[in-house]
Amino acid sequence: MSEGLTIVGKRLLDRCYPERQIILRSRGNISFVTLGQRSQISLSLACLMLAGWLTYASAGLYRHEGILADKDDHIAHMVGAQELLNADLRAVENRYRKITVNLEYNQKILGDVLRQRANLDRVRTELLRELRQTRDQRDLALNQSAKLQTQLAALENNLRRSVDQSNDLQSNLSQITNQLSTTEMRRVQMQQERKALANNLGMMKNNVLGLERAQHHLQSNLNNSETMVARLTDQRDRAFSANQTLNDRIANLESRLKTLQTAQSDLVRNIHYRTDANILELETVVQLTGLNLEKLLDRVDYKQIGVGGPLLASEDEKVHAGEWTLLQSSPLHASLGQLEIRLSRWTALNAVLERLPIAPPVDNFSVSSRFGKRRDPFTRKMAYHAGIDLAGVKRTSIYATSPGVVTYVGWKGPYGRLVEIDHGLGLRTRYGHLHKILVKRGQKVDFRHKIGLMGSSGRSTGTHVHYEVVYDGKPLNPKLFLKAGKYVFKG
Repeated sequence: MSEGLTIVGKRLLDRCYPERQIILRSRGNISFVTLGQRSQISLSLACLMLAGWLTYASAGLYRHEGILADKDDHIAHMVGAQELLNADLRAVENRYRKITVNLEYNQKILGDVLRQRANLDRVRTELLRELRQTRDQRDLALNQSAKLQTQLAALENNLRRSVDQSNDLQSNLSQITNQLSTTEMRRVQMQQERKALANNLGMMKNNVLGLERAQHHLQSNLNNSETMVARLTDQRDRAFSANQTLNDRIANLESRLKTLQTAQSDLVRNIHYRTDANILELETVVQLTGLNLEKLLDRVDYKQIGVGGPLLASEDEKVHAGEWTLLQSSPLHASLGQLEIRLSRWTALNAVLERLPIAPPVDNFSVSSRFGKRRDPFTRKMAYHAGIDLAGVKRTSIYATSPGVVTYVGWKGPYGRLVEIDHGLGLRTRYGHLHKILVKRGQKVDFRHKIGLMGSSGRSTGTHVHYEVVYDGKPLNPKLFLKAGKYVFKG
């Protein structure tokens, strides 16, 4: 059987590969090259191998072109992401500028309010002083009016007594005249008594002359009393007119004071609304970071920021302490007290926000490793990652994410070249794997101060910066702070 297959195979080879000759002619000479069966088989195998290698190379080239196309797509995607990040960065910068302008505007409004409040206090003090003078004048006028009323009543009593005495004298004179008439008619019958009565008549005439002089004196006193009454009445009318003028002026001053209090209340109400809106926005930013807001405010000690109040030092102010008590117990004073508390909290929140590291330490980056549990790039085992890795181009500038003091610079084991900054309030940030450090220990840095260049020092697989946020010695997720920064700097 095997011999038959061998014979068939040999016949097939003889048919496919018969002996061939290649005729070569050169310069009139003809030569022959004989190709045997083995040579033809070898050439066939070589051709097959060449065709196979060409097929394999074509397939590899096609596959390589596909890989290159995928990489081009990935690079285009990364370029688009970088452009989006650049757009976000520009929006963040615009938002930061707007926030800065808004803060400056609010500071200006607050300064104007405080200056206006000082002016209002001066106006109120002047009004109170004028009110006290007016009240003193009114009291003096009332006292003078009371004295004049008393004198007028005494004069009226004297006048009534004088009139009564004059009436009595008139009555006596009438009686004497009647008696004189009766005496004249009876003179004829009383001739015998004339001499006796002559002396009495002379005495009576003397009495009559004395009574007439007394009547004239009383008439003069009466005229003088009427003149004095007229003068006192005129003084009383002038006092009443001055009192009415003073009352009108007091009413006008009270109306102006009420208008000023209404305007001041409206102004304080508007400031309340703006302050509450700013406080809510700042509290939202701090809450996005996951930090304890009240704990941070206690560390800022915002309750000691705003103090003040009226000082009653002079005797006049002590006399009118009741008026100050009334003003201090008014709704406006209570509103101003609440406003001082809210402004103190707003100031403390701004102080906290200035210390929060909510900006990224590098302008252009991509997150190559996140916070928390991850697969270690060297051991390929699960491990805890205390920060985030932000990849970028070598020697890219690294900036401080918040003002503070540099507490560590130099080589630190797996971190490589490391910079650590203390921002106060228990907050610290770390920047690892740097190519070069540009700050010194103990140096004060501001926000966005250039502290180093991106590199791959230490335990690193490529160019990036290892960024950490530490609060009271415990690492926190920097992504929450970057999210809060996007909320702050959003356009």
